[in-house]
Amino acid sequence: MEIDTIKKQFGNEAANYTKFRKPYPQELYDLLFSLFPQDGKKILDIACGTGKSTEPLLLSGLEVFGCDHDELMIEEAQKQSEIKKLHIDYSVGDAEKLPYEDNSFDVVTVGTAFHFFVNDKSMSEIKRVLKNKGLFFVYWTLSVKDTPEEDSIPGSIFQKYGWIKIPSELRDLENISSFLSKSGLKKVSTNQIPFSDNTTVDERVGSLTTSGTYELLSEENKKKFLEEVRDILNKKLGSRPYFTLEEEMQACCGFKEELI
Repeated sequence: MEIDTIKKQFGNEAANYTKFRKPYPQELYDLLFSLFPQDGKKILDIACGTGKSTEPLLLSGLEVFGCDHDELMIEEAQKQSEIKKLHIDYSVGDAEKLPYEDNSFDVVTVGTAFHFFVNDKSMSEIKRVLKNKGLFFVYWTLSVKDTPEEDSIPGSIFQKYGWIKIPSELRDLENISSFLSKSGLKKVSTNQIPFSDNTTVDERVGSLTTSGTYELLSEENKKKFLEEVRDILNKKLGSRPYFTLEEEMQACCGFKEELI
């Protein structure tokens, strides 16, 4: 499956993740903290990458853990936590075989990565490490409306270089909500948080290097692809300082409730 190939490519671009991946809006974390189980203290961020989704969790004074299947991503996350003097316990671990004991966490989160492991095996592991009444919270970013034609990157460019897209159903609120319910989670709910993002040409081009598909390109095609995209965006931006993109955080969550 193409998506399985993509998820194995991110480590080589770990430094670009740190440089170009923007933090999530604070409103997302406000929502997460509002749903926290009473007296919850331990939280696990699965597929944490370089820590962009993990570091804001420390603001609540929680005991924070992060895991990712890619050693290079974890190395970068640990490097960043040392630079910023953050106490986060990072480990290499796959969502389908988590390196933690049963009933370890009050909350488990996944940021813009659940599409790589929407399956029964990962959910069994997530439920295993969650405490009774623990919260599972997943989220991702989507454009709420198509980027205006004058600011878009033509689809023909992506087609030219064989860009692999994530199947839309794997980032669809209704589909993910149904999956969590069928997996046995209770009180499943969804939320949508609109926000605007001001982004430069360098940031838009740089963000493309954090895609697993980008890493599948040859070195020659990487260079050509970025040059073509940069040229197009520079022409479209004109004299403006940045593009303004209308986006939306989409979140889905549910609780583990077992009879004890």
